[in-house]
Amino acid sequence: LQKKLEDQPAAHISNPKTLDFQVVRTSLLPGLLSTLSSNRSLPLPLKLFEVQDVVLKDASKDVGCRNSRRICAIYCNKTSGFEFTHGLLDRLMHVLEVGYEKKRKPNGFAYKLEESDDSTFFPGRCADVILLPEGRSIGHLGIVHPNVLRNFDISFAVSALEIDIEPFL
Repeated sequence: LQKKLEDQPAAHISNPKTLDFQVVRTSLLPGLLSTLSSNRSLPLPLKLFEVQDVVLKDASKDVGCRNSRRICAIYCNKTSGFEFTHGLLDRLMHVLEVGYEKKRKPNGFAYKLEESDDSTFFPGRCADVILLPEGRSIGHLGIVHPNVLRNFDISFAVSALEIDIEPFL
């Protein structure tokens, strides 16, 4: 995903059964891109999603880590289809009763998008999903960078969305 391994807050497994599983995943996106790569012979468009836990380092916990439930979705076609992932985010937030920016719902939550710079995504085509009133990022969406797609042997454009849904559970 064009990120330095030493910069990732990954939890390491002390007794892994295989060398492939030495580190617990911190993002669902690589797994979906791998699945997409394995199914690239299917007709376009391809739409995949996953809801699962990731493990993040957290010094305040007894074990030094915590689980976080996330949802990740990707859309693959001849064009990026960013509007599909953005529409999915809007629909998810509507179902979770989270308003957009100044239109807070009764539960007090709202969200907004802020342009961000993430090497996994194409420059200028990535946004953080900010949960209000806290003002913290709960995820991101954007068009996956061609170099990342090349690493997974994917030759079509892909847009992706990954957000933490823990605050809503």
